[in-house]
Amino acid sequence: MNILYPLAKRFIAGYDFNSARPIIDSLIKNGYQVTIDHVGEMSDTLEDTQHTYHEYIKILDSYSNIDISIKPSQIGLFIDSPNAKGLCSTVLAQLAEHARDTNNTIRLDMEDSRATVDTIALAITHKTGCAIQVNHPDTYSLIKQLLANDVPIRLVKGAYREADSVTDEDRIHDLFLLYTQLDKTITIATHDESLLDKLQDRDEFEFLYGVRRDLQKKLKDEGKQVRIYVPYGENWLPYTVRRLKEWKNLKFIVSNMLKEMF
Repeated sequence: MNILYPLAKRFIAGYDFNSARPIIDSLIKNGYQVTIDHVGEMSDTLEDTQHTYHEYIKILDSYSNIDISIKPSQIGLFIDSPNAKGLCSTVLAQLAEHARDTNNTIRLDMEDSRATVDTIALAITHKTGCAIQVNHPDTYSLIKQLLANDVPIRLVKGAYREADSVTDEDRIHDLFLLYTQLDKTITIATHDESLLDKLQDRDEFEFLYGVRRDLQKKLKDEGKQVRIYVPYGENWLPYTVRRLKEWKNLKFIVSNMLKEMF
């Protein structure tokens, strides 16, 4: 699957932390906020969980005033153990404390429906941020629950499509706008220009690394706070495939690669 790596490099900052650091450093130097994601999910063993923990400790020790993004399944939520949830909570507690000590923050990525309830509970318990997917059928009640507990929210359309997901694009568009009105602190995480045009009164936006760099710069130059979600790691393929499944992204990447070549 290495044939996909030229495409992956548009979305992935590096295959390990050392190769990703120059890109992260450049983004910070140029005035962007960053959220760093060590890509991976569904840790199967305690050793996988420990590896993820130490990787995030390394990130937190290397920077100040950055955000790290963690999937609960990365830190043991679904390993084959009767105490998997307790392990996940313990690991997150230690990372959250280390983040506070290094002047950094954590946001939990939202995964498929198996993890939704646990992810909300973890975010509330450990005072981390949380991503919420508009296409989830219970999004309204989840947002209200998080806001009631002062949990920072990153609002995304949603990459996981399940049987009860909202799939109509017009409906997702309308719900996105509706949910953003619930609280001014909700971070807007989308590349949809039709949404961004209607949300110009907001101050904080988040973009995926490598997607719509023109919009990223435009909003930053307008004085908005722009945060870039920067993934890296050896498990780059599943993340890249999710991005390439989105036709607008694929068309955008291919056209820009051709411009760079010719």
